[in-house]
Amino acid sequence: MTFDVVVAADLDWGIGQDQGLPWPRLRGDLAHFRRVTSTTVREGARNAIVMGRKTWESKEVAGKPLPRRLNVVVTRGALTLPEGAIAVGSLDAALALTGVETIFVVGGAGLFESALVDPRLRYIYLTRIEGRFGCDVVIPDLDTLGFVRDEKWEGEAIGDENGVKYRIERLRRSIVN
Repeated sequence: MTFDVVVAADLDWGIGQDQGLPWPRLRGDLAHFRRVTSTTVREGARNAIVMGRKTWESKEVAGKPLPRRLNVVVTRGALTLPEGAIAVGSLDAALALTGVETIFVVGGAGLFESALVDPRLRYIYLTRIEGRFGCDVVIPDLDTLGFVRDEKWEGEAIGDENGVKYRIERLRRSIVN
């Protein structure tokens, strides 16, 4: 099964600091995240969001399942989860799930590193934060990895909230001949 990634990163490819997001809350980005990860084509279907244990325990998620999606936590250790969330031991186990329409990897850095080189990756929904926030968690440079803007996607948006400018775009692998 193919899967997508949803990530917000600053100009240094930083994604986190001190167990949370380093930039102020961006309502437009949060609405985009909810819309992309919750929307299904089939009536009554649901998507899965896959995250690591640290993301599950982050300030933003706080160990509470995000509604209308199957929350999948990748962890090597035992973890007691509430209804609406399940634990698996690897990204491959998460990608083998059945009964969901689309799988989205949403963090953290370790899962992103594995996901970005996986040939089953279809799209990256990137919120590019226009600034440098001194993050202590970063992802690989998506430009260097050969991802390019998907010109066919009509969901691209530009935002400016709480003094932070950002652009939401969808990336795909460039086709190498």
